[in-house]
Amino acid sequence: MLVVFPKETLAADAPPKKAPSLNNGLSLSLVQDLGIHAGTDVCSPESQLHGDYACFRDAGTQYHGTPLVGRGGEVRPGLQIATTRMLLGFDRVVFENLSLGLRLGWVLRGGGPRPSGAEAPEFLPFHGEIRAGYTFGARPFARPGLRGSVFVTAGIAQFDTEYRVVVEEDTTKPPPASQLDNPPSQTLSAYRKSGTGFVGLGVAATYAISPSLGVSAALRFTKPFPSTGTLLSPELSFFYAF
Repeated sequence: MLVVFPKETLAADAPPKKAPSLNNGLSLSLVQDLGIHAGTDVCSPESQLHGDYACFRDAGTQYHGTPLVGRGGEVRPGLQIATTRMLLGFDRVVFENLSLGLRLGWVLRGGGPRPSGAEAPEFLPFHGEIRAGYTFGARPFARPGLRGSVFVTAGIAQFDTEYRVVVEEDTTKPPPASQLDNPPSQTLSAYRKSGTGFVGLGVAATYAISPSLGVSAALRFTKPFPSTGTLLSPELSFFYAF
């Protein structure tokens, strides 16, 4: 006997289709670096020649005086606003939860002046990095809603953190011939220059309005090299997946 099932019954019994995963993504990110440094006598000749600081007077010239010991500028521990950068990113989902990505960008503000000396480099405004991330959950890229992730990153960038420090001049020492007008006390901009390589790790929370559109907030811990430093970098991103 031939039995004919209504179309509605066949459709109801069919298993639901899974939403397709979107394996590619473009992002636009705004990143604010926050320096975490400390130091004493950061504007001394030794610190500027062999350390990671460069100090500048309000006129824009690098400071070349001789401060009193212990009065050469103090950087106190704490978060300080550093460089601000804009990044354009591409990510590719290579497994269900694992993604690999590339970030290219430019520093918008915060780069310090070029130190004195023929071999002193200009500030590097370019930013380039590779990134690997793990997103928690089952098929997280196929559905809207909130999702969390962790990531590691490495690349090329320079991070400058400006500190305002007070320097007291040692008036018993002859002033440099190129800088005879240093007052007994002055406030300088001391830049902690870090980079131009870096590694980092971070966490991110993403809200996907739809599987293809969303916004993400991340916090990255960064260690630059060979000029060292420590930075925290909040990051706000908008993404489009396809």
